[in-house]
Amino acid sequence: MKELSLYEEIFTKLEGGVKKLDGGTDDSELNSFSLKFESRVPQLERMCYIMEQVLLRKPSRANVYAGFQKVSRARDIWDRFLKIADNVNKVYIFGEKDDDLPKHPDIDFIYLPEGHKLTREWFLVITKPIGKAMMVAYDLDGFGVHDDEKQRKFKGAKTNNPEIVTKARDLLEEVIASYND
Repeated sequence: MKELSLYEEIFTKLEGGVKKLDGGTDDSELNSFSLKFESRVPQLERMCYIMEQVLLRKPSRANVYAGFQKVSRARDIWDRFLKIADNVNKVYIFGEKDDDLPKHPDIDFIYLPEGHKLTREWFLVITKPIGKAMMVAYDLDGFGVHDDEKQRKFKGAKTNNPEIVTKARDLLEEVIASYND
């Protein structure tokens, strides 16, 4: 399987300094066009939720690439992803296989081997004919460091820049192609 870090490939493509996001960060900041950030799990969850809402409003010809580090991390929001899959062309879920989630004809699982660089990253890449968005964050702590996993720290980037989102999609498509070989 192709080895790459979406974070390493994308983070340096965005300009600007790194903002610290915390519980007081409002949705307009999380929904900004381009942002480099440090945050904890709750802010990443909110950022992804905002991005996902566009996919739930109406059907579109979108493709969605979602990296959860471990597949089990998608369990709490799996009902939402099943609804998203009903509205888009395809959803690709990346992560270590540590759970069996209910299947959907428009969801493909890309199971990552232990130690693959993408298992340290949380990402959501959305490509549509009109409108593209992505978020990628590197897990600075890893699992098992905190009693409360929501305290894990991440460093990442979010953008709606179509060239950068297309680059991210292309990189993930290379991983998918190598998975299917």
